Amino acid sequence: MRPATAADLSFLTEAFLISLRDAITAARGCWDEVLERAQFHEQLDIGGTRIIVSAGREVGFVTAVASATEVFLHTLCILPQHQGRGIGTAVTREVMSGARRRGLAIALTVLKTNPSARRLYERLGFVVVEELEHHHRLRHPGLSAPPAEGSR
Repeated sequence: MRPATAADLSFLTEAFLISLRDAITAARGCWDEVLERAQFHEQLDIGGTRIIVSAGREVGFVTAVASATEVFLHTLCILPQHQGRGIGTAVTREVMSGARRRGLAIALTVLKTNPSARRLYERLGFVVVEELEHHHRLRHPGLSAPPAEGSR
């Protein structure tokens, strides 16, 4: 993986739209590409984004943002032609390892209409902790933040 830069914006946008179009359409009942592009650009944290490279080709990206208590895996997109090859699993494990090294919990949300992504996360030990309108919120019980100072 390599850090994303502003020069990657076009790739990031297209990878997001291609990878999640079906799941977003199923969740919302429609597809509005102008809206999806705008929301993606508004929510993108380029500093927390890494381009996933396999065999010298850009195959997707991951955005993970750390707070004082947890790493939030915001987005994991693998281009459809590269899915099913273990890339998403390997990237998620790498994010988990980084959280573990820092003593942080890890959480994510997954669209309810994206069962293959949910299965990937559950295989890695994540459990659903909250039901949202269009998403499941998952946490990994084995990766939890250390107790706050003064707590027991």
